[in-house]
Amino acid sequence: MSSSTPPDSSPTPSEAPWTVRRLLDWIRKYLGEKEVDSPRVCAELLLGHVLGCERLRLYMTPDLEPDPEQLSNLRALVGRAADHEPVQYLVGVWPFHGREFEVAPCTLIPRPATELLVDRALDEIRARGIRQSWNLLDLCTGSGCVAVSLLATLHAARVGPLSERFQAGESRELPGVDEVDPEEEVALDLELQPVTSRSTAPGRDQNSEQVESDVPRLSELEPLGALRLIATDIVPEALALAERNANRHGVAEFIEWALGSLWEPLSPEQLGSFDIICTNPPYVSDSEYLALDRNVRDFEPEQALRGGGDGLELVRPIIQSASDWLRPNGLLLLELGAHSAERALQEARALDQFEFLEIQEDHEGFPRMLVARNRS
Repeated sequence: MSSSTPPDSSPTPSEAPWTVRRLLDWIRKYLGEKEVDSPRVCAELLLGHVLGCERLRLYMTPDLEPDPEQLSNLRALVGRAADHEPVQYLVGVWPFHGREFEVAPCTLIPRPATELLVDRALDEIRARGIRQSWNLLDLCTGSGCVAVSLLATLHAARVGPLSERFQAGESRELPGVDEVDPEEEVALDLELQPVTSRSTAPGRDQNSEQVESDVPRLSELEPLGALRLIATDIVPEALALAERNANRHGVAEFIEWALGSLWEPLSPEQLGSFDIICTNPPYVSDSEYLALDRNVRDFEPEQALRGGGDGLELVRPIIQSASDWLRPNGLLLLELGAHSAERALQEARALDQFEFLEIQEDHEGFPRMLVARNRS
């Protein structure tokens, strides 16, 4: 059987069995012929997903033979991957900031550059004091990866040894509360306040089954300080997915979910109330959108990508109004496109509303995030 033909659910008697080793080799070659990016990684992810195991486990069981149903499922997934459908959507989960998140075509796939928002927000909380009250806003939450990562990290940081690591700047992949010796637990002055009233997106079932989490809920810990987060999005399906991710990591009851574009879901009483606003809005210009790779342009939601002619169609109103919603000395963290970052910085300066402005580069050295501190 050639590498250009997916395997049937079972080999003919004259063929060698479809072992893990043989399947990995076939998928890698087949996707390579279809010019799919990173075909080896895709092969590992797809086969691991079908077999329900980690990628490393595949190389520990190279002679394992998947059953006919697994081969059939794999064949279908490989065919979709060959059409450049993102492997993240095919396996349904993707890592972000040291945690795993459900992903679906209603939201963007979380990317490493967006982790800047989480890291900078945690730096701010660390610098100004985890013990004080915090009121946070996540505009255009999408999969909820930013909001959930913030709360989940702060959750872990409430316990003694972890609090020291958090204060030292180690914010990723902290173990859960149940992994810490109870004799070493030292509670911090941080309470995540349960939300009693939430905006419910049309079409969302309030009684739908929630994803159970192995992480202890924050309400089970000793309440001390206060932390509140509001997450907004214009897509009801995105809010539903974000809430599932929050349940996965044990923080959903402390997030208020609000349906609407940018500031629309907020009330006038919330003006001047936020310590930190994080946002990853659509910022791809029209010309850039047409030049995107096929696996992005044809499969990720256009509404979450396109930012108009110059990429600032939604960025601009965020910059113009953020100062009104921030507290004095509050912080705006805004992800941007590399080609529009400098223009966004200039427009923010022209408003003369912020005490401090800078563009922070991402891990690849591209200008990626506007950091703007409100006047005191």
